[in-house]
Amino acid sequence: MGMEDGAPTEPMPGIAPYPYGLRLHLTHEELAKLGYEELPPAGTVCKLEAVAVVTRSSTEDPDADGDCDYCSIELQVTELAMEEEEGEEEDEDPSAARAHRLYGKE
Repeated sequence: MGMEDGAPTEPMPGIAPYPYGLRLHLTHEELAKLGYEELPPAGTVCKLEAVAVVTRSSTEDPDADGDCDYCSIELQVTELAMEEEEGEEEDEDPSAARAHRLYGKE
């Protein structure tokens, strides 16, 4: 499957469109900290705002040709905010709103 006339195509059935490492799993404890009392249904589009610390960075050049053949970073999310796309309101003080959304910190 490719792009025909510049139109994107649907992913192959059974193949995830994004790599495993980009998926977050939140339990009831994390959802409660984010202010969710009920589960949003599958397919709900949400905005995420996060603060993370790089805990590991790595490059590899196994053939020693001077080109980086592989690189990666590992992130530890330390603060996370999630809100559903619809009904978003503009805040007068974005930094205060951000601090409140990130686990209720002020």
